[in-house]
Amino acid sequence: MINHDETLLRRRRIDPQAPWPILHQALRIALYDEYAARAFYARVIEAFGPRPPFANIVAAEQKHIDALGELCARYGVPRPIDPFPAETAIEASWRGNLERAIAGEIANGTLYGHLLGFVGEPDVRQVFFNLQTASTDEHLAAFGQALERALALEHWHAQQGIPAHQAYVRHGPLSNALEQGLAMLARQHSAFGLIGPLARAAHPAMLLGMVVGGVAVHYLRQAPSTLPAESTS
Repeated sequence: MINHDETLLRRRRIDPQAPWPILHQALRIALYDEYAARAFYARVIEAFGPRPPFANIVAAEQKHIDALGELCARYGVPRPIDPFPAETAIEASWRGNLERAIAGEIANGTLYGHLLGFVGEPDVRQVFFNLQTASTDEHLAAFGQALERALALEHWHAQQGIPAHQAYVRHGPLSNALEQGLAMLARQHSAFGLIGPLARAAHPAMLLGMVVGGVAVHYLRQAPSTLPAESTS
């Protein structure tokens, strides 16, 4: 089955000459676009695991769909059929999916700007504005930060001669966090002084042990001695 207004939905633009009311078009177009985002984010999670920001934002997309569904019920607009679970493909790389997500959120914000130019119902306008703000302020920022981390991680691995696609091999939560932190520092400062070459060449698990050991040594040096002082007489 396909939607009776499939061409309109794919185009994502209101057509004043179409045989459906403007509000009908606007709600179905908005819901259709949110379907597409949900399917894409869900596929990324299937391929790469429940990692942020996709794992967080796919839940937000469901809330968007629920809000638009309530408007459809209120105004008697049938929900469009969702074709995207069966047809959505994703990019091969984590970075590529982040870049695609950023482009999608920008397009989503632009779409709501377009739809807001046609609808006058206050409750619909409020929901459209809220969803636009979520895309342009919250989702876009989250994906942008994730892309910055991905670029830093790829750059850090490239300095060690490791291909970009291997930059996302999981070593464990603590090692991954440490590796990501070192990558961000390298991107910001280009070197770590004397420890830079070592940090870039070492395995994250080894670096984690170095950091823990360093903290312990620092603590012992700072702690007051509990041994009695030797007599100087």
